[in-house]
Amino acid sequence: MGNVRSAPTTILWILLLTLACTDERIVFREPVNPPPDANSGFLGYFTASDKQTTCGNCHIGHQRAWLNTAHADAYATLANSGGAQTFCYSCHTVSNKGNATPAPSGWEAVNDTAYHDVQCESCHGPGVTHVEEPDAPAGPNNPPLAHVAVLGDSATLARSCADCHSGFHHPFVEEWSQSAHARSLEEEPGHFVADNANCASCHEGKAALAAWGVTANYAERSQTGNTNFLGMTCAVCHDPHGSARKADGTPIAGQLRYPIDVADANQNLCMKCHQRRPEPDATAVRGPHSPQGPMLLGDAGYKPAGFDPDVQAVASTHGSERNPRLCAGCHVNRYTVTDPQTGNLTFQSVGHLFLPIPCLDANGIPSTDKTCAYNATARTWGACTNAGCHGDATTAAAAFNLSRQRMDQLTKQIWDDINVNDTVDAAPTDGGYLSDFVNVPPTEFAATDGRISPAEGARFNVRMLRIVDGADGS
Repeated sequence: MGNVRSAPTTILWILLLTLACTDERIVFREPVNPPPDANSGFLGYFTASDKQTTCGNCHIGHQRAWLNTAHADAYATLANSGGAQTFCYSCHTVSNKGNATPAPSGWEAVNDTAYHDVQCESCHGPGVTHVEEPDAPAGPNNPPLAHVAVLGDSATLARSCADCHSGFHHPFVEEWSQSAHARSLEEEPGHFVADNANCASCHEGKAALAAWGVTANYAERSQTGNTNFLGMTCAVCHDPHGSARKADGTPIAGQLRYPIDVADANQNLCMKCHQRRPEPDATAVRGPHSPQGPMLLGDAGYKPAGFDPDVQAVASTHGSERNPRLCAGCHVNRYTVTDPQTGNLTFQSVGHLFLPIPCLDANGIPSTDKTCAYNATARTWGACTNAGCHGDATTAAAAFNLSRQRMDQLTKQIWDDINVNDTVDAAPTDGGYLSDFVNVPPTEFAATDGRISPAEGARFNVRMLRIVDGADGS
């Protein structure tokens, strides 16, 4: 009973505590360590031993997703590579690389374990001001924490992914900038217009993110209006915040927004766009448009009424389990070029030209030229040989040319567009079976009757597979 205070005593204690705290500011101790580099304000890890970032103490979801990325092991990957150079570490740590902080800062100023790996602040910039007063309004001395402190995109400007994902060993941005993915909507030829939502969702970065339901405020996402159109930049295909997950819960490699090894045109990252018109449309005058995904899976093209093909039986070998990465199995591949005299590395391609068998320049470097010969020396066949399907470049080139020859012969039996005007003309202007149907009433090629005739379907299939004037349009 001696430890029980009477009611008057309890009231007195409450009064004294109230008076004592009247002029005191209530301070909530945040889970924050002092920044090792106080000048920059980079906080880095809260506990480096378990890779708990200071930002992740509050942003729990991002912390959890980030742990499944290669960024979370960037320091160890470099340190254990056997070829680490001092200048390499700024891209494998929290530093001024990737954000608007002046150099040297972070790891470049203070080599502390708190700055190991590519953490949140590598892209968002120093977080000390934010954690000191999270609700402070944005202003000159308190810039908002948003990806890349520049009004640009994640690929082509300094202070972005390009700061690290470029250069001799990993020229992602250099290759990407030469690819069609780098072209924005306004650069597309002819009929593509800026306000056409059907086109923009695959031909403009911001529209693609909107179509996929991405709401994070990336530079790609936040720009509005009919200016500053972007191509398919890094942040369109890759999630900067971490790895998405497949239906079975496993993280998707490469921080990709969708998997590349799923044989579903609606879930495969490449096929999300490369499947726009794989079958003829009675209301569309145009022929096939971006049908590559369903073609690979064996489900593209016109099918006569009552014809129900076994998709697994007609899928190409490249669309089967023999090629688990599907589109990427051929279109995104690394390979190296070495000096034949010294054996030293002279170039490393990271496959972001997205060409499966690109032409090579005089130095053996892949180019965007598509006119070179389909032989073992003019092109690289690494996508074919590295997968183990073809023994060497000569074998792969021979298989490709045989398949190409057969395709050319079969399509020309149906329609040989001799005058190359993309219109079925009566023989002898054109050749093949379809040229015999041009003047047969009622016409088999009526664009306004709302139906797909067998002749129109056959023409669609030829357009999807043909070789025109020596160029492979399949």
